[in-house]
Amino acid sequence: MKMHLDSENEWGFFIDPLTFDINNIEEEIPPGSFIVIKEREYIEDIDRTVIQTTYGIVEKNKFQPMNKRELSSIISKACAEYILSNSAFPPKVKLEKELVEEKPAQLAFLMSNHDTFHLKISEKLLENQDPVSLIDRIIEKETSKLTLYDREEIWKIEYAKSSRSTCKTCGIKIEKEKVRVGEPYYYEDHLNYRWHHEDCIFWNTLNIEDLQGLEDLQTEDKNRIISYFK
Repeated sequence: MKMHLDSENEWGFFIDPLTFDINNIEEEIPPGSFIVIKEREYIEDIDRTVIQTTYGIVEKNKFQPMNKRELSSIISKACAEYILSNSAFPPKVKLEKELVEEKPAQLAFLMSNHDTFHLKISEKLLENQDPVSLIDRIIEKETSKLTLYDREEIWKIEYAKSSRSTCKTCGIKIEKEKVRVGEPYYYEDHLNYRWHHEDCIFWNTLNIEDLQGLEDLQTEDKNRIISYFK
């Protein structure tokens, strides 16, 4: 099927359920494909531009929208089928948490820098094979790193060195010399940061011990940041 998106404010991707290849929505979309659509929307009440995400799949030549949890469940099934067929993880899939006996394996499909799907691979999805032993064998033979749980999760805070970085929460440029907060992420196993405005951070989800660079801020800025944790 074909999907027509607003070229200015809307863009999207489809993921092949067999290969996990990620494609821009610019061509014919095969049946069964997973769909992620992004839309840039201005919210007048907060004077901010935000990115809204729509999820779904292609069924019977139609786009069927669903929430992210529902799509994650479908991707989990496709991931298990890929593992059984190839004795390997699909592209961009990593082990998110350490394996635990008699529990589903928790994997992550890192679709992009901003979109991660959390997958649960149970014994049932693996045709009654034990997830721990099967995935252990895959990790042992793979030369590239397949685990996420031992990665560094230290956030960074600093003054913006230029006005080029864009806040990944609201989509607005972060002005030079303004405080910016870096959310850690990995691309091709290299640590990078997604930058956010100070006001766009949900501070109650962070620990002050996980914030690098606080001591380098000016006293007024440092004390203000510290106050968010009280």
